[in-house]
Amino acid sequence: MADWEILYHNIPCAGRAEFVRLIFEEAGVPYTEPMKTQEEIRDTIMNNKLGGFPVMFPPVLKRGDFHLCQTSVICKYLGEQFGLMPKSEEEKWQADQVNATIHDFVAEGRLAFHGKHWVGSYHDQKEETQPYIDWFVKERLPKWLKHFELVLKNNNGGNGFCFGEEVTYVDLALLQCLRGCEASYKKGFESADYCPLLKAFKARMEARPKLAAYYKSERYAKHPQDTNSMM
Repeated sequence: MADWEILYHNIPCAGRAEFVRLIFEEAGVPYTEPMKTQEEIRDTIMNNKLGGFPVMFPPVLKRGDFHLCQTSVICKYLGEQFGLMPKSEEEKWQADQVNATIHDFVAEGRLAFHGKHWVGSYHDQKEETQPYIDWFVKERLPKWLKHFELVLKNNNGGNGFCFGEEVTYVDLALLQCLRGCEASYKKGFESADYCPLLKAFKARMEARPKLAAYYKSERYAKHPQDTNSMM
């Protein structure tokens, strides 16, 4: 039985938990994901039924009595646990910077689909939030993508990973970020001719054996990429 659990809503989309899943999949480490409703997860977490140190929002990483929330923090923690970190001290801090920036991008990209009600359904505010989506594609999307293009280019001309010669947790986070971007802002992403390195990176990462197998698996089929949340 796997020691690691990911606690997340039982919803038919990737969500923020996908960032965590990709690390387990690439590392080849078994994990379980209990099938619980949003109400059950909310009750368990918000009322501290897990016990121990309090956590606030899913996804929550659980291993025995140890619990951790905040997606970006979980990703960094698992990077340390599974040897998916840059080699130098300086690059570890720079990776932390890129990781935080990725999750800022996701949060902003999601918000554009929820311009009226931040936690409401996109489908209940389509008309009201469309101006935010249009503005994001025009004004913000290029800024984010151009930045990550520079991050890639900084390491060996952009033909490998974000740091060094081996995959890190940041590469996996960037991959999921780009998949979410493509799914939610398809036309904007496809027409972004200013980030060829990013698009090539995405294709390389998706072709990695363990990730390619995951994307064809039943595990992924339960949580397909959403098209209106950057997740």
